[in-house]
Amino acid sequence: MRFTSPDRPADRVLYHAVSSYQLLEVLLHRMVRYPHSRAVLILPDFITQKYPKYKRLLRGRFFDELYLLPYLHISHTDERTIAAAVARWYDQNIPHALEDFGAVYIAGAHFYFSLLPISRSVPFVFLEDAAGMLSRPQDLYRPLARRYPVHAAIAREHGLFDGTNPLVSGRVCLRRAQAEGFCTDGTEDFCVEDILQALPDAQRKRIIRLFLRRRIRTHAQAILLTQRFAGLGLMGETEQRALYRRAAACELRDLRLVIKPHPDDTLDYREIFPRAQILAQKFPSELLPYVFTRRPEQIYTFDSTGCENLRDHFQIRRMERMNPE
Repeated sequence: MRFTSPDRPADRVLYHAVSSYQLLEVLLHRMVRYPHSRAVLILPDFITQKYPKYKRLLRGRFFDELYLLPYLHISHTDERTIAAAVARWYDQNIPHALEDFGAVYIAGAHFYFSLLPISRSVPFVFLEDAAGMLSRPQDLYRPLARRYPVHAAIAREHGLFDGTNPLVSGRVCLRRAQAEGFCTDGTEDFCVEDILQALPDAQRKRIIRLFLRRRIRTHAQAILLTQRFAGLGLMGETEQRALYRRAAACELRDLRLVIKPHPDDTLDYREIFPRAQILAQKFPSELLPYVFTRRPEQIYTFDSTGCENLRDHFQIRRMERMNPE
């Protein structure tokens, strides 16, 4: 697969990302679409809890500038106050007018940073929150509304779950992962799996070293990708524990497992799977094909979006998510 730069390359591009997947996505997008442009990255301050060595993104020259937006210090009050806080932070910390960027790409668009280009009438490109999520905006809205109703209402009003805001100049998604019948005309198809596979080995290893210093040794037959059901408010922690306990007694029984917890999943799986190998390292699941000395052939999950970028490398086994008893 060949990748070419845009017809009109930008001198300077801005990226915003929130999740592990989005971080990998914008890194790859910059690498293949804007390799010769100066790239600025905005991350949330809470990402340092997962990736305390985030400055490797600069040392490795994946981005030229990196700034942490203090989401943890923005109170969920009202849109006017929130937008003013974001604008004040931006003007005090980033030495570039938003209008001076040749392109603005926003992943995690339902987060508050998007209020800045909206308030300043600056067009931006919308990157779907996770693989397949462009066609499933309600899956984003509902859990956010349970925990942060003001945040969810603001994002919904501005079309930031589905990219329908009038200032959205383009939408980026993984087309094959969208719901059946969803129209992807006019979207940019962007497949993290294909791009990682097409990269030269040296470039791919540089990316992996951002997250992992060495390959993972395992004798597991299968990988279990966990999900943060409790963290999203989809169920309580007790229910999530019971759900995985049922899976341990049924689909996963007698399997030698290596467990990769979701980067935001805080549940301790050692009691549920006492014989499993549990990975402590946090890294995007899309890197799983390249991180093992001996790669398991199967992945078990309930409905993790991370599997959408792993189809060519693993047999995906989806478990039924019933209400645990």
